[in-house]
Amino acid sequence: MYRICLTEEQRQQLAERTQHKTTAPKMRARLEMLRLSDKGWSVPQIAAHLDVHEQTVRYWIKAFLAGSFAALTDKPHTGRKPGITPEILAVVREWLAKADRTWNARQVASEVHTRYGVVRSVAQWQRVLRRQQMRYKRTRRTLHHKQNVEQVAVRRAELDVLKRGQTADNWTCVTSTKQVLH
Repeated sequence: MYRICLTEEQRQQLAERTQHKTTAPKMRARLEMLRLSDKGWSVPQIAAHLDVHEQTVRYWIKAFLAGSFAALTDKPHTGRKPGITPEILAVVREWLAKADRTWNARQVASEVHTRYGVVRSVAQWQRVLRRQQMRYKRTRRTLHHKQNVEQVAVRRAELDVLKRGQTADNWTCVTSTKQVLH
């Protein structure tokens, strides 16, 4: 039978850890296991109360007995390394900082794939860029960049004349023919 008898100092530390804002829910459950065991509850009672398996309660009580509060933390998770490394993010930040072209998330994903072989979806790149607070420029569906500057200036001048109520010679001809048709 596993039972913990905490000292007064350990009880105070337990209370502080439980009430701390940044304590994860899993850690709170482990601390609750210790508190209940200190109060005299048995392993099956603690397991039923916290809705966990008895073996889980035994595992964390043994871990506490072996290594105190430090043993209750999660082990580092091993797994696949992230494909988007800090070096890649630094290069992408440089691309976006240059003013020579505009980028969207699809273009960033394509360029990273061709240069580094890292395949991530456009949605993933949108999240990464937003999380890293990188401002990328979305391309707009306008034709402003393809307009002829001289023609735009001439048309604006004609529009200004029409707005002021002055009619051009060719405009009066068009209006007179319209009146005849009606």
